[in-house]
Amino acid sequence: MIRLLLFAFIAVAHQRLSNGQQMNAAVDGMCGAEELCVTDKLCTESDDSGRDAIGPRLGNNCGHGFVCCDREQLESWNATLAMEASGSQRSLSATQTVTTMKTPTITTPATSVTTEEPSGYESCGFNMECVPRKICRENLIVDDGRFILNPRIGDTPCVGALHRCCAIDMKISANESSYVDKLASFKYQGCGWSNPNGLIPDQDNYEYAKDVALFAEFPWMVAVFSGRNQFLCGGTLIHPQLVLTSAHNIQNHTINTLVVRLGEWDLNSLDEPHEHQARRIKQIIRHEDFDPRAFFNDIALLVLSEPVPIQPHIQPLCLPPTETPALLRELQDAQCFATGWGRRLPGSSRNEHLLKRIDLPFVSRAECQAMLRITILGRRFRLRPSFLCAGGMEGKDTCKGDGGSPLFCTMPNETNRYRLVGIVSWGIDCAKQDVPAVYANVPFLRNWIDNKIKTLGLQLEGP
Repeated sequence: MIRLLLFAFIAVAHQRLSNGQQMNAAVDGMCGAEELCVTDKLCTESDDSGRDAIGPRLGNNCGHGFVCCDREQLESWNATLAMEASGSQRSLSATQTVTTMKTPTITTPATSVTTEEPSGYESCGFNMECVPRKICRENLIVDDGRFILNPRIGDTPCVGALHRCCAIDMKISANESSYVDKLASFKYQGCGWSNPNGLIPDQDNYEYAKDVALFAEFPWMVAVFSGRNQFLCGGTLIHPQLVLTSAHNIQNHTINTLVVRLGEWDLNSLDEPHEHQARRIKQIIRHEDFDPRAFFNDIALLVLSEPVPIQPHIQPLCLPPTETPALLRELQDAQCFATGWGRRLPGSSRNEHLLKRIDLPFVSRAECQAMLRITILGRRFRLRPSFLCAGGMEGKDTCKGDGGSPLFCTMPNETNRYRLVGIVSWGIDCAKQDVPAVYANVPFLRNWIDNKIKTLGLQLEGP
């Protein structure tokens, strides 16, 4: 009876392996060269890696209930079964004659030899690759979670924010992208218009973090880099050849150590639908009365080496009128945002690579001064006219790395149109309740901006 059970067990095990091999022949192309596509259960049963300590040698999914499993692991398991079967038969032959069982072996499916260069893109299923969104024909993007290879990345099969799972035969070259046509058909409407849905197609189902701006949502955002290509601070495009930023961020730099990127979104990628434009700096104009200790008049104007072409993802932001009581009342009712690549949390040790978007309430001067007086600044602190405030909400704030970036607010009776109000300057910690952040006051400094632009022989457009 025991001998019959042993043979039954071996036969079932061999049948499982044989079934796995049959399935493997159909979908093996989805696995690596040293893997075979077998049932999840078979791969787990054959595991010899000590998975309780270091994890099983499981690879990618290659179909419902199937995984890419290490070939050596399966061959070792198969050989062990064969030895066990052979040993059992030898022990039985001394007492009786038995029918010899033929042990199946794992065979490698025939594969065609190709000289095609590897694409360098991650696989996301059979004949599917994760590619930049702009080089896949729009009607065959796979965003519904099929062909997921690595379940640790969530419901989307591609890790990159602008990568999508695309059928290999639907890949196109960058100059064939539909986005190229969109550039040619773009018509500029004037300063301050946002792209509220970004410039990614409506059917894009990628789940961005709530505080991440969409690509080109705010096309006036500028990234300022040092000459060593290190991110330095943010800035705002106000004219095809002019960028406003904070004086304190660039006080130790010259025109030879600064480069700006316009139309930037992901600092770690070149996969955006429209490429960013880089420009050297022709002239730096800092406010003459900038105080590097108290940060009064924290504003600077960067003159680009040559104008940047206005495109869907590169457009200037409108400037506000000079400061008046009427303007301050408008700002109290406006919706305001700050954007930047600075740190998301006070304790973070690194900047963000995707552009952040933070909605913040405008805070009046009197209210801001009162709240700042109960901080380390003390009860005699006076908020100077070249500053204004926004924020004071728990968990929402600009932070280290956001210097020079814009604070912009909606215009009265306009939808999706904004004007520059502040430039990120300083704060007491980050994201604390009832502790607003402090910005350079652009309406107060508007006359200085106009005078400098006039001396350059340039002219700003009105809203």
